[in-house]
Amino acid sequence: MKLKLHTDLSLLDKGHPIELLIPFVGTFNKEDESGAVRQGRFDEYQRVGKDLIELTSIEECDACLLPIFYDVLFDQAGFEKKIAPFIQKVESHNKKILIFVGHDVLHINIPVKNAILFNSAISKSTQAKNIHSWPHFFEDFLEKYNDGKPRPRKKGAKPVIGFCGYAPPLNIKMSREKIISSLKLAANYAGLLQKFPDKISHSYRARSIIGLQKSNKITPNFILKSNFAFGPTGGLNTGNTTESNFDFRKNFVENILESDYTLCIRGIGNNSVRFFETLCCGRIPVFVDTDSALPFDEMIDWKKYCVWVEEKDVDKVDTIVQEFHSKISEEEFLEMQKRAREVWEEYLTPVGFYKNLHRFLES
Repeated sequence: MKLKLHTDLSLLDKGHPIELLIPFVGTFNKEDESGAVRQGRFDEYQRVGKDLIELTSIEECDACLLPIFYDVLFDQAGFEKKIAPFIQKVESHNKKILIFVGHDVLHINIPVKNAILFNSAISKSTQAKNIHSWPHFFEDFLEKYNDGKPRPRKKGAKPVIGFCGYAPPLNIKMSREKIISSLKLAANYAGLLQKFPDKISHSYRARSIIGLQKSNKITPNFILKSNFAFGPTGGLNTGNTTESNFDFRKNFVENILESDYTLCIRGIGNNSVRFFETLCCGRIPVFVDTDSALPFDEMIDWKKYCVWVEEKDVDKVDTIVQEFHSKISEEEFLEMQKRAREVWEEYLTPVGFYKNLHRFLES
């Protein structure tokens, strides 16, 4: 059954269009242009999206849809004035409205009645009933970098934990960023930064890696980058490396595939793209829960798909993973990898997520 939505496409030039509309208006992001590293991530959704979603009149719709991301960062008052006629129309018909905020917005105040909001950086402990987490979308790693083939990994005696990415102040040159991140790391160890979750940034990431590097309970497989992976337009920031964008990305994927587990922990926003990327590769995430909300967590027990580490146990990641690895059988280890890939395909790809969008109207 198709989900019937009503929207106003004349608002598309008032902000950044949401990806749900790609089957109807095409791609519009530099990340999806020919040659971009994440090109192709919406190809399947563009082919089948109209089989899942129908745009219709406000009288016939199941819900309404704001066609652009809601601006709560730059000029919320000005933005709300631009969309006011559409919001008033929706409210006058007493319809629910789907609103996408983004991925790294911690605190939001959206004065729209009957709104169903999507934001990935929310805190679970303060999550309102109408706010939901949604996944990051990216190219299918196995399809693009491994010929579409799964690469099951056999269980070894000692668990291998991978991480490829940015974890300041580790492995970055002396700079303002290194000084600030060093102070944040010290404040994290002291328990001070936890009172200000929007300031935590990469400090937990660095703290976890430092502990794992010192441990003899696991084998670390770490590639620490000197800069963010992605720039503001989605292009790769490769720093001083001679890697091409493709090789940069492929090496990132290889790090996941050549590890039993991958460390998945928040960065600037309270969410981990790497969690979804690890599942895509058919690998087991080590998810450090910093009061996080995950997509469909009211119906999916995510602890069955990863090694779950509570925030208070951030310095015990090695012990928790080692104990988990010692108890799981070879068959269970292989089955868990298979189920990781399956849950990504079913719920976390663009087709999977939008196919299940109706569930949020039923809650």
